[in-house]
Amino acid sequence: MSYLLALLIAWQASATSAESDIARLAMEGWQSARAVAAQGGAVELLGPVNARLQALDGYPQTLARYAEVAIRAAVSAAQEEREEMALFLDHACALSQQMAAVGQAPRVPLPIDELSGELWFEVDRFTEARDSFARATAMAPTPNAWVGLARAADKLGDRVTACRAYLAVRGTQGLPSDVDIEISLYLLKCQF
Repeated sequence: MSYLLALLIAWQASATSAESDIARLAMEGWQSARAVAAQGGAVELLGPVNARLQALDGYPQTLARYAEVAIRAAVSAAQEEREEMALFLDHACALSQQMAAVGQAPRVPLPIDELSGELWFEVDRFTEARDSFARATAMAPTPNAWVGLARAADKLGDRVTACRAYLAVRGTQGLPSDVDIEISLYLLKCQF
């Protein structure tokens, strides 16, 4: 009995370690893909992204597949491949729903609605971005989701939603100073 217990504890520790590794690779891959986007999506800059994708291939967990698909969607967005990005987002959404059905929806590199909002915003599809961020703020609000909702709503000329979203995130600790300034300046336009 104690041998089985020891095996179970060892398995749990390795699962936690694997999940931690996947989360780290997911965030590094996401950040690398976003850096490629800032430089126009050049193929020659994909080395760090591809290294993370290759590392994620070594993990059988669904979380690794979600992270991989999310990173590929970000690369597609960086390269302005909207249709390909949409297919990856659909796949990521299905994986997220599958994971939610048996436990908890993935949160790395981002929850699905927040991830979708980021990428739709990047490719100037502001209605889709706003709708994704609105779902994100309704399901599991984060400062990033509120700011994303505000920015997308502003791009669509929806000042009421933008004001409401910026107001919801105002005063949040740990926001970058440029985001704090953005919030303060935008709230000057709002009538309460």
